[in-house]
Amino acid sequence: MADGNTDIRPPLLLSDDEKRVLELHDRLQQLQLEIALLTAQKNYDPSTSPYTAENGSIEEAQKALLDSRSRYVLQNHVVESVVSANPILQAVHNGTKASPIERDLLPILEQRDESSSTLAHQSTELRAVLDEITEVESQSLRLGRENVDLASKLLDLAEQMDRSKADAIDTDPERAAEISRLEDQVRLSRQRWRVLKGTASGVVAGSGVDWSRDVGLRDIVLDPENDDEV
Repeated sequence: MADGNTDIRPPLLLSDDEKRVLELHDRLQQLQLEIALLTAQKNYDPSTSPYTAENGSIEEAQKALLDSRSRYVLQNHVVESVVSANPILQAVHNGTKASPIERDLLPILEQRDESSSTLAHQSTELRAVLDEITEVESQSLRLGRENVDLASKLLDLAEQMDRSKADAIDTDPERAAEISRLEDQVRLSRQRWRVLKGTASGVVAGSGVDWSRDVGLRDIVLDPENDDEV
């Protein structure tokens, strides 16, 4: 792999006159835009303008503004393309009449082409990543719908089990008494567990031991009560 420093192009050397020409060109474009805006403001008459809120032509005014801006941008692009066409041709084809500054354009043009190629490649990769994200989101939605269906079926099964349990209790008094006895035992076991757990938590917390560094002790102190534990 080539050293990254070798890809750094030296800055384009311009003479004072060439820099001045570029500055004047930029200033000329700015002045043309300012003159156009001042002229439009001076000639604007609300009473004669077809674009008013009363006649519902705001959208037409916005469209006309976009059209004007498009023509302005296109005009500048055309002028820049015409002005830069000959120097680019001289630099690319190494013309015999090419000036030193035109010959110096070649490395910059090559760098521009490389950047354009890299940008196109990155755009393609970005498009592929976005397609993958869309596919993952689609799969996520499908799985979400499947989870909803499974949860609905699970609730139906739970309701069926509750009904079966109630029917069994109603038809068998001995089984109902046995179930009630077992539930009482479970409640007593849970109460004893909560008492022992609270006592152990208090002992550990008040012992002065750095229980936060030990996973087991930390679980004893911080683990919340769970009614499902036995």
